[in-house]
Amino acid sequence: MDFSTHSKSELQTLLKSLKSYRALEKFVGKRGRAIFARTQSGMKLYRVEYFGEENRAILEPIVISAYTHHFGDTIDTKNIEWKRNDAIHGGIRIFSGDDMVDISFQEVKNRLKR
Repeated sequence: MDFSTHSKSELQTLLKSLKSYRALEKFVGKRGRAIFARTQSGMKLYRVEYFGEENRAILEPIVISAYTHHFGDTIDTKNIEWKRNDAIHGGIRIFSGDDMVDISFQEVKNRLKR
């Protein structure tokens, strides 16, 4: 690869990306590769944790409404990763990057303990 055809700012951007990739792979492992690919492509991935055997068709409108209400943005349902989590004791949690909307009974229980 001939680096003489790239400008200094392009090389600095490439170096920053490589450092980010190395850090993600070191701290997150294989999942870091997927995170890096998403950040490079600009695609957002949303994770929804839900309780029990609820039907996703029932939960989808709730997730869309809660996300829009909390973040003021729309959510692309094709990019939702569904994960069952019985520890939340009902309700849902929506993750968007580092942000989370927690509408679970476990959250209510924790708040009542305080």
